[in-house]
Amino acid sequence: MQDVLTNWLEETKAPGISLAIDDGHTIRSFNAGVADVRTGIAVGEETTFQLGSVSKVITAFVLLEVMAARGLSVDTPVIAIAPDLKASNERAFHDMTVRHLLNHTSGLESQWWVDFGRGDCARKMAARAIAATPLLARPGELFSYSGPAFILAGYLTELLCGRCWEEQVRMTVAAHIGDHSITARPEEVLMQPSATGYVASPEAGRAPVAAARWYAPLALSPGGGLVATTADLARLTRAMRHRFGLDAGAAEVSPSSTIPTIGWRYDGWGLGMAKYRTFTDLACWGHDGTTSGQAYAVRLAEGRRQVVSVATNAVWAASRLGKLAEDVLAGLLSDPVRLQPVERTDALSSYAAWRLPAGTDIAGTYLRLNATMQVRASSEGSLVVEEIASPQDEENWFGGRPPHGTGPIRDELRRAGQHSYESASRQLHFLSHPDDSTRLYVHNGMRANVRAPRPWA
Repeated sequence: MQDVLTNWLEETKAPGISLAIDDGHTIRSFNAGVADVRTGIAVGEETTFQLGSVSKVITAFVLLEVMAARGLSVDTPVIAIAPDLKASNERAFHDMTVRHLLNHTSGLESQWWVDFGRGDCARKMAARAIAATPLLARPGELFSYSGPAFILAGYLTELLCGRCWEEQVRMTVAAHIGDHSITARPEEVLMQPSATGYVASPEAGRAPVAAARWYAPLALSPGGGLVATTADLARLTRAMRHRFGLDAGAAEVSPSSTIPTIGWRYDGWGLGMAKYRTFTDLACWGHDGTTSGQAYAVRLAEGRRQVVSVATNAVWAASRLGKLAEDVLAGLLSDPVRLQPVERTDALSSYAAWRLPAGTDIAGTYLRLNATMQVRASSEGSLVVEEIASPQDEENWFGGRPPHGTGPIRDELRRAGQHSYESASRQLHFLSHPDDSTRLYVHNGMRANVRAPRPWA
């Protein structure tokens, strides 16, 4: 395994990597490279990495534990726990449940980023601001990955247990695995060995460019602000299996706990975790996370005890980290559960009512809070897409202007299905709302953008 990590670093030019394997009996840690290029400190078993969106798995777990202790169901309405959010600007928000938050069918925007500081009311202010944003769709209608949903989940945790989310995370995790490295508090991160993140790969012999700042404002930590060693995440995953209904020995996960997704990457989404469809149709669960300079991935085999968690301090290698985790996991399994192959031409099989009417013109501007996408057809029949990230998003990722600048990202996609297109780097699927055929969406398999109804957008 040490050779695998060394070769991976050589191929990706990443400074460092940490990987933990739970074979069902023992947890072993493997590490290679450096945690900080400037100091040359090596990555070790106690080095923490930013979990990014893998934090959402722990946020879901902690909320479910707190709710179970109080006899509450995941179908409890959000406003039953947080009545102060009743003043949202859409009546449909009142129909939102905890289940909708955790399986990404809340209808909330995909990304939302405002820094409310570290005051006692910071997360409450964030939750109220999120509740006031327009919904993409009614709760329960459409899978669209949402970070703000997990900020609300963190806020609900605070209301239920009467203490700050960070403290409840510490207590819940410690109750299952004892002393641990998992935290979002900067003062606690500073007391542990931690990796420095890098946002741009080394070029022409130069050192990689370090991230200009730490990642998420504290109020937003339930969506992506935790750190952990890979070994501690593997240890905690043992405990999380039961709460998520993924106990070893189960023939399959209950369909009622898994919602369908769009596209070819996922086979469904549960309460905080995705069901992955690997290139070899291996059935596994997990989550990926990316921050301004670091990446994390965790995979657990369906119906088995094996777990792999892996992290790197090179954001440019993020797309290869999940594949590494899946390859290592597959090597641990003598008889893995495999999924039935799917037809790539039917990416919308679970959203038949959302198919576009014949002759629909999909050209136009599609919006979400942090990005604008322009779509037009080319003369060759392919699709030309130009996407612009907001200046706020640049600030979030780089702490200022990015090292090589940013501008519109242009891509040309070929048709891959009736309403689906793909290129080497992305997949796009077009839908219309069942109740309003003029309300169009473009979905990249994770997030939905809505076509702008305004001619000046």
